[in-house]
Amino acid sequence: MKYIHFVIICICVVFLCVSPVAGLETKTMIHYSEPDVSVRDEIFLEQGYSLRVLDMNSKSGDVWISLYLNGEEIELDDNFAKEDDSLEYIRSVIVDEDEDDETEIDYFILRITPEGSVKNSDGKLYSTIYIEQYLDPVEDVDDYLILDKSYSLKKGDELELAGLYTIEATDVDDDELSLELRLNGKLLKEDKVEEGEYFHYSVYSDTGPQTIFLANVKGFFETDEGITVFLNHVLLQQDTVSGNTGVPESIDIDVESPVDGGLKAGRVAIINYYLDESYSEVRILIDGEVMDSRNQVSPGTYKAVTGELDAGIHKATLMTIDDDDDASYYSEEFSVSVNIKDNITESIVEFASSAAEGFGNGTASDKSANFSLPSLPSTSNVSNMVSLIVTAGVFVVFLMFFKKFR
Repeated sequence: MKYIHFVIICICVVFLCVSPVAGLETKTMIHYSEPDVSVRDEIFLEQGYSLRVLDMNSKSGDVWISLYLNGEEIELDDNFAKEDDSLEYIRSVIVDEDEDDETEIDYFILRITPEGSVKNSDGKLYSTIYIEQYLDPVEDVDDYLILDKSYSLKKGDELELAGLYTIEATDVDDDELSLELRLNGKLLKEDKVEEGEYFHYSVYSDTGPQTIFLANVKGFFETDEGITVFLNHVLLQQDTVSGNTGVPESIDIDVESPVDGGLKAGRVAIINYYLDESYSEVRILIDGEVMDSRNQVSPGTYKAVTGELDAGIHKATLMTIDDDDDASYYSEEFSVSVNIKDNITESIVEFASSAAEGFGNGTASDKSANFSLPSLPSTSNVSNMVSLIVTAGVFVVFLMFFKKFR
């Protein structure tokens, strides 16, 4: 009987420990972004939520954050967000109020996770943070074109969403799914995601990032009819930021490619910007990521270099801060096209690699066969000769395509 009592006590303890976690509700994700932030930066999210960066660890990128709802600060148990210890906000909502008893449901609302690295630009420190925001059932919901819907689509077929938006699964390779989001035929974003991950598209403005599209890749599998993709928790809202890209005549922003052929995926871009006034700080951001930062900037022309860009629509944002700490934002959209030449080269290399592996496998099987053959060149020499011929052919084809697309 003692053992039975002990087991019952253990079960009760486990139940008490697990039940609060089991009672946690999570609605659909309505925001995902990866902005670079610095001390004193303020970011506005969805449903009236916002955050301010109060301090930052100069080595780890950990940030001290204050969270607000409709301008009122929210009391948090812990205001620090670390790489291995995210800042999380859970809101308790009373769903059944009685004189003797109250029923509460805990809703998971927000998670903030630093990337774990620090970027230093002209003495200014920046930390990349990952922001995940989930629907708050208490606050007002904006007018979404799509909210928490599920879809299935075939590889190669464009799925019409709403508001002239479409999404297409273009390829599946090594358990990665390639997705393309378009608006009225114009490519907005192309990315590879694995099963269980989110495909997202966000734009950035002076008020912070706005998530336009979100979809969880629930799974994809191949049948006789092709590859079917299942998308879960799909969100789509109208872009209210990209139209606000007016730049005054006193400020000029120009995006160009450092090589001929225009802006292509996998290449960098040069941001040229002109200022006719002095500012205490100037930043250049590409899709929320700080590319360049300068302090005590005089009038003149400056340059900033981006990292390698993906195909799609990007936004270069010039942020100016005057001596009174008032910030102004000016944006310029630019399009990066698919790099056809690089795609052809990659395909040729993959074909050559597959061919070489095929020849190698054939040689191995010949070695294992029990036959007495006449004296011929060794199998390794034959394999080397074949590989050389294949490689030469690959380079000839590559040169032909290079001249065509140059």
